Amino acid sequence: MAADRLTVVVYGKGGVGKSTVCSHLAVCLARAGRRVLLLGCDPKADTSLRLLGGPRRPTIVDMVAGLQGSDFGDLVVRSRVGVDVIETGGPEPGQGCGGRGVATLCQYLEEHSREVSGYDAVIFDVLGDLVCGGFVAPLRLGRRSDVYIVSSEEPAALFAANNIARVAAHPYHKGASLGGIIFNLRENGTRRTVLERFAQRLGVRIAAVLPRDAAILDAEERGMTVLEHAPRSAAARRFTALAKTVLGRRGVVAGSRVKPMSRDEFWAFVRKNRARRPAERPA
Repeated sequence: MAADRLTVVVYGKGGVGKSTVCSHLAVCLARAGRRVLLLGCDPKADTSLRLLGGPRRPTIVDMVAGLQGSDFGDLVVRSRVGVDVIETGGPEPGQGCGGRGVATLCQYLEEHSREVSGYDAVIFDVLGDLVCGGFVAPLRLGRRSDVYIVSSEEPAALFAANNIARVAAHPYHKGASLGGIIFNLRENGTRRTVLERFAQRLGVRIAAVLPRDAAILDAEERGMTVLEHAPRSAAARRFTALAKTVLGRRGVVAGSRVKPMSRDEFWAFVRKNRARRPAERPA
């Protein structure tokens, strides 16, 4: 991939809101006049749910298996908002390795560098907690990629975020920079000071804090982004601000400067810093 292209790789625990963040970021960049390629790296092929309607599209795994598609154009689908989408797809649960699909996608992109060179921004929506080497394949593409971690305030999500920071900081991924952590809140009463301490402890900036918002849920039920469904809402403004942050912080924190915690240090941090406010006792 070209050195001047914006390459964003988004990681986080499953179900934490990565696809929501990626789809909204892609739409914001497209509306700013950039040609955007959004890459769904989940076997469920659900990155494009908010952008594409109609029947299921061919995936990388389908093509490799000889089921559908034969070239780059067969895989790319132009969304109604101008974002091009490719889904990796994957095996049925318990029948294969999702990470292998991501590695196959990255190899395919390298083999089709000419087609990819026409994009100004490439966004990877990557499944999981990096337990499989295939999921880090996007960090090995090109000369530089900006990693963003999506996390909620819940301990399991923070644990995954710490692990992702550890991988991004590995010397093997010299081209990876941590652009920041995006907190997608489960509860709006979360103690923001704890989130700030967590990011500071890792040596990573907070790129955005996204409160739980009914407008986003309403948009998802309609298969849309909130930017289309409620363009004047506070949620739409937050995603627009996030896109500006991503553009402004390219390569801001080199992986070598990140300070991930050990397992024992992490759980000591969680015990000392409770992000969720204690439930009120009944009278």
